[in-house]
Amino acid sequence: MPKRKKTQKAGKKENNGGSVLPKGYRLLRLKLSENTEAVRCLYFKRHVSSSSDGQEDHRPTLFVTNIPSNFDFQNVTNLFSLYGDVEAVEFVENLYFPGVSAEKPRSARVVFENGEAIEKIMSVSEKDVVAPYEPPNLATGIKKYLMEYKRERPDTEKLQMQVDRFMEAFDVRAKEEKGNLEVKEVDEDGFELVKRKSRKMRGSVAPKITEIKQKKRKEPVVNFYRDQKRLQQAKKLALLRQKFEEDRQRIAEMRQNRKFKPY
Repeated sequence: MPKRKKTQKAGKKENNGGSVLPKGYRLLRLKLSENTEAVRCLYFKRHVSSSSDGQEDHRPTLFVTNIPSNFDFQNVTNLFSLYGDVEAVEFVENLYFPGVSAEKPRSARVVFENGEAIEKIMSVSEKDVVAPYEPPNLATGIKKYLMEYKRERPDTEKLQMQVDRFMEAFDVRAKEEKGNLEVKEVDEDGFELVKRKSRKMRGSVAPKITEIKQKKRKEPVVNFYRDQKRLQQAKKLALLRQKFEEDRQRIAEMRQNRKFKPY
């Protein structure tokens, strides 16, 4: 019985380069300097897409993902220039997390001037690649989070200035609207239309609100607690009983004196 030939499983190393990962991705191990032990793994594959007019884009293009967040256009160009002349670098948004990577994309399309660069990088082995790295003029680490924290929490004086400008603009708009309403309207026959004058607040709204609050504070609070309400009701009942007793005694005295005349 003849022996079966062993088929090559997915994930094994090919003869012309590194291992092939799911969806055709390959691995590129990146080191920012020879003195560091830290390695960043980038994943890339050959990119084929259609252009805006519906035709296929035959430019030699590589799709790269998991790009470091501190890599800008120049750093990506320097990295892939090791394999050939780079024509363009197009950062793209992450499809799995839309909107998250819009500010700092983690994926890009690298367009080469010729296809030899694609064949060269597709045959690269899984050895560490040291790329020329230029730190971008961007805040990273704790500096980045401090800048975002300060940006989201402006200074009190600046915030007060913004509020004052907003209120001034609001007062100007309110006066303009009031002036437009007070313009005399004339009907088709040339007679002036008489309208009922509406009482509206003049000036800013803030002083009126403060006046209402102060007025409410001056008003005494009656029957705030439940016990106070019960005590007040008991006093009213006692006064009614006292008045009833006084009236009953007065009627009895009038009967004794024969002065009681109900009719």
